[in-house]
Amino acid sequence: MIKDDVILKADNLYFSYDDEKTHSLNGLSLEIRRGHKVAFMGANGSGKSTFFLCCNGIHRPTSGTLYFDGQPVDYSRKGLLSLRSRVGIVFQDPDNQLFSASVYQEISFGILNLGIPEEQAKEAVEDVISRLEITPFRHRPTHALSGGQKKQVSIADILVMKPEIIILDEPAAALDPRHTALVNRIVDQLTQEGITVLLSTHDVDYAMAWADDVILLKDGKVLTQGTPQQVFSDKTALAATNLKAPACLELFDSLCRKGILKMSLPVPRTLAQLETYISCLTQHSTYYGGKTPMNNPKQAILVVSFGTSYNLTRERTIDVIEKKIQEAWPQYTIRRAWTSKMIMAKLLRRDHVKIDNVTEAMERLAAEGFTDVIIQPTHVINGIENDLMKEDALAFRERFNSITFGTPLLTGEADNNAVIEAVHQEFPDLKPDEALVLMGHGTTHYANAVYAALDYTFKDKGFPNIFLGTVEAYPSLESLLRQVKERNPRKVILAPFMIVAGDHARNDMSGDNPESWRYQFEQEGFDVECVLKGLGEYPLVQQMFLDHVQDAVDSRLRTESC
Repeated sequence: MIKDDVILKADNLYFSYDDEKTHSLNGLSLEIRRGHKVAFMGANGSGKSTFFLCCNGIHRPTSGTLYFDGQPVDYSRKGLLSLRSRVGIVFQDPDNQLFSASVYQEISFGILNLGIPEEQAKEAVEDVISRLEITPFRHRPTHALSGGQKKQVSIADILVMKPEIIILDEPAAALDPRHTALVNRIVDQLTQEGITVLLSTHDVDYAMAWADDVILLKDGKVLTQGTPQQVFSDKTALAATNLKAPACLELFDSLCRKGILKMSLPVPRTLAQLETYISCLTQHSTYYGGKTPMNNPKQAILVVSFGTSYNLTRERTIDVIEKKIQEAWPQYTIRRAWTSKMIMAKLLRRDHVKIDNVTEAMERLAAEGFTDVIIQPTHVINGIENDLMKEDALAFRERFNSITFGTPLLTGEADNNAVIEAVHQEFPDLKPDEALVLMGHGTTHYANAVYAALDYTFKDKGFPNIFLGTVEAYPSLESLLRQVKERNPRKVILAPFMIVAGDHARNDMSGDNPESWRYQFEQEGFDVECVLKGLGEYPLVQQMFLDHVQDAVDSRLRTESC
């Protein structure tokens, strides 16, 4: 037998239960290919069960022709016996099928009536009982079985006769989840053996994952048919048959519309497959736009920083980070954008230096024909600045093939641990009677929780004399003063927990005004030393940003290959 040849064909079938007044089959025409798994779907009364009964010879079409293996079905007694030995049907209600006194007798009945030698029949029965997990209740009366057990036996009835086609009419109907899973597993076994399986179901998720072909029936004829991807993408046909799209398809479409996944990806058949696509993405999200991919893409890395008006700290931090990124990825063009309007305006006014904001930088890249952009922020946390940066950049999504976002400095547990090590390397000689107090910026954004978590983690990692607070949020200077006083160190060292040692470091941290951190700690009687060195000067922090760019590059490549 040749797989994929037509094993069953319906040519303009009609069938009526009430003297031609209405038709349950109304000109039904279709072809079933050998070895295929075919899901029949449609509203109740669409003709699914009637067609199945015709396939087994229980019903004879009032007109039209049904072909089995290339020959018209023979409705003589001999012809029907041959047909039913090759086409088995499992009814939706097993009570309509089971009639023997015991399970063993029920499964044995059909094969013995085919004239199979008793020993050979017994061997086949034992094999089916074992495979379908019927052994524990093989000698029980059929009327004493549960619904799931009856379904197992009704399938065994048919399977033992080794048919070429098995038809299952709503196989999971009225079953609990455990027996539904069992029946589905049995159906999988049948298809693995190359048996042609026709199955009616209302479960679009199961049909999407299982079927080779899906046929939608309406009013006794085929409304549409094709692969699960083709049929379940036809929203008009689904609406006409009161079906919804499978969950994996709806979610896939949504993620593609948002530019998170590519439309060119193979349509997922299951949520597990969709999960695989999503797992190819990391927090360095890639968004796809309207520009057609090129064989020779023009790629850029846009480094986005808050900015600083202090040239020396910029040279030691932002400039160095950008230079190292360029050295690591010479095939990319490196561009700069800042997010602080106040700082950019000050530079333009004072130094006549124009720095692009994110919108201007993206506009320039688009105008110059760049196709793919990786955006690497030098922000410390995923706060308001980072959210606004993404929003501005994604306004240009349709003008690029892809936009990929790297992550800020502190995005995961590994980042926290790396920063702790970076701080430790910068202050390796911190003595037990000294306290290092780091000043972060702080924000009303929920990401501000990172600061308190990191302050705790310093202590948890064995650095009880390192404290982290913020200028504008929690942990506040007030809470830090209280904690440091409890430790009562001989000396307090203040250092900015910001990429650059700019205005906040020079004024809020080390300034002479009564509100500065230096002044407040000195008022408490501490000897205070101020270190004006931004995080961006720390070698390990610079390497962290290089690692984040690499993660973003890898993320984009993984997404492309998914």
